[in-house]
Amino acid sequence: MDSEKNQDTFGGYLKGFRVQQDLAIQTVSEKTKIAAHCLKAIEENAHDRLPPKAYVKSFIRTFADAVGANADVAVELYLSDLKKQENAKQHNRRRREKLWAVRRTMMAAGVIVGILFLLRYTDFFMAPAPPPNTTVPERTSLSEPSVSSAETAGNRPSPAKTQGKLKLKVVAVEQTWLKVIVDGQNARSYDLKPGDRLELEGTHSFNLMIGNATGLQINLNERPVKIFGSSGQVVSLKIP
Repeated sequence: MDSEKNQDTFGGYLKGFRVQQDLAIQTVSEKTKIAAHCLKAIEENAHDRLPPKAYVKSFIRTFADAVGANADVAVELYLSDLKKQENAKQHNRRRREKLWAVRRTMMAAGVIVGILFLLRYTDFFMAPAPPPNTTVPERTSLSEPSVSSAETAGNRPSPAKTQGKLKLKVVAVEQTWLKVIVDGQNARSYDLKPGDRLELEGTHSFNLMIGNATGLQINLNERPVKIFGSSGQVVSLKIP
């Protein structure tokens, strides 16, 4: 089909078939049991908003079957896009390493030049000895008004209150996968079985993507967190 040839990305490929079939995102979501926001992330090639790779491949195949696309083509496009992203990351990493090496070289050169300058011109920075029998006129010191300890304490800013840690406890009651981003840092993925436990600490927030809405019990600082959704439904949470 022409749609298979003209789309360069897995998201654009699947979206083309969905539009061609005149299907809304919500309709595909109800048909595949995949959350609408996950389907949108697939169409937008948004890897940072998707679950782990193994689950994404399954979602893509289900999406393709629902809209009449070729599942193998969609998965190949997804894997190709992952490879391109990894190559781009490696290129940027090597570029940053080269820039840092140049900066270190320049900093070392600057230090050496500074040392040589000091050694060469040390005599210019030495103060001459005072002439003999030179009297220094006396100066009358003016006493400054005293400030009471109470006033000083009153003007002194109070120390800022330290913010407490956020402690997240996760208990798996059904098999599910979990993707966690703590304080906006790198995402971590877990495959959890009933009885598995996780304890995470953060300062600002936790962003969770849960593969099974009824699969987890979550407590934040010993307080339960409500998870809305049915069994097998993918949900996203931001805590607090």
